[in-house]
Amino acid sequence: MNPYKNKDLRAFLESISQEEIDKQTRLQEETNVKMFQEFKEALDKNICFLCNDKIDEFDESNPCLHWFTYPKEIRKKHFENYLKTPLSFYRLDSYFRWLANTENPIVNINDLRDETSKNSYIETTIKYKNIEWSFSIGHTDKEGHKGSKIGDVPHYHIQMIVDDKPFIRFNDFHIQFTDEDLLFFELLEQTPDLFSIKPSFGMGISVIEDEEMLEYIAEHTTVADNEETAPFSRQTLIEATERKTISGDLIADAIEESNKTKEPVGRILQRLISDAKFTTIISPGKGIPEMKKRSGKK
Repeated sequence: MNPYKNKDLRAFLESISQEEIDKQTRLQEETNVKMFQEFKEALDKNICFLCNDKIDEFDESNPCLHWFTYPKEIRKKHFENYLKTPLSFYRLDSYFRWLANTENPIVNINDLRDETSKNSYIETTIKYKNIEWSFSIGHTDKEGHKGSKIGDVPHYHIQMIVDDKPFIRFNDFHIQFTDEDLLFFELLEQTPDLFSIKPSFGMGISVIEDEEMLEYIAEHTTVADNEETAPFSRQTLIEATERKTISGDLIADAIEESNKTKEPVGRILQRLISDAKFTTIISPGKGIPEMKKRSGKK
């Protein structure tokens, strides 16, 4: 059971001044910027910024998140003791997101709420190089399966695929949440208007489900050099006003300009045609990984 369920977390948050909230938010953002830079610099040197071991090596006596990057000689048995103790879901999720976004920002992370199963609390699939991780948290997982011999405490599941072959399967481990995870869950439940979690430098394709971000994307996207690795697919529907047509020459000119400037054709036409209705549709690009599902979590 979540120990924070019977606590009035709204009263706690509302007792904190806006000045203090702004201060702590600013300090956290500064820390995140510094940590992500250190993370990238260490990764470039093949070093784990958490334990300082080489990324492609591991010390069996010193479990670390970089074990999930599949260092040499690691086997599933090495995770058995490691995952018997609580491991922060949010920290592991952030670690995977950071790895993914050093390779191909946004494209490598499928965290679309629209693709999450109705009977799941969280589903996410993240890829990095030859590795793909998927999280699965059912609503009953989040609370713990009462009366069950396995998974009676709040927990989550993870799948890890290496070179298209399963290394860790969803039901291999029931990974216990940390106290911090449980606090965050309850804050999200009790105070969704006051508390949110937005992973710094860890944005995934779910940005298109944020209306404000969607407007920004529509305004600032450019034509990708490689359609297969582009984060977004952009379509523009144009409806001319009654008794008017859109010149083919104008469309040809817009295409030519787009080829030179990388500005989307639809946005160019929207600037050139004032008396037509434009509808822009932003959807996930072709390179977004498929959301992997745990059996029974359709």
